[in-house]
Amino acid sequence: MTLSEETKQKCREMLLEMRRALVNEAKANRQSNSGRDCLGDLCDWAASNMEAEYVYMIGERLRQKLYLIKEALGAIENGDYGICAECGDPISEKRLLLMPFTLFCVRCQAEIERQARMRGLLAA
Repeated sequence: MTLSEETKQKCREMLLEMRRALVNEAKANRQSNSGRDCLGDLCDWAASNMEAEYVYMIGERLRQKLYLIKEALGAIENGDYGICAECGDPISEKRLLLMPFTLFCVRCQAEIERQARMRGLLAA
């Protein structure tokens, strides 16, 4: 099953919009947390550290998602879009329209998550 050009174009547009939104979110996070100092008592300092850690976590998730989007856009350009990175089978059109940045088919994604749960990396 090959993806239609219409589906590829729709996914490309979705990916570009997602990228714009993530970049804007990253800019907003950076601006809202710039210029804060750590003056105050121990509770203020602890709260500031917790907030910095939270912002870092959000930033990491944004970077990961931006990376996946970049990879998907590259795959569209080079003709590999919609092919599972694990087994090489086509990824369903429905899945791509729901998650245009996915790298894996449902079967392989389920197996990856199952193995991660076994290693304790994901909650059950």
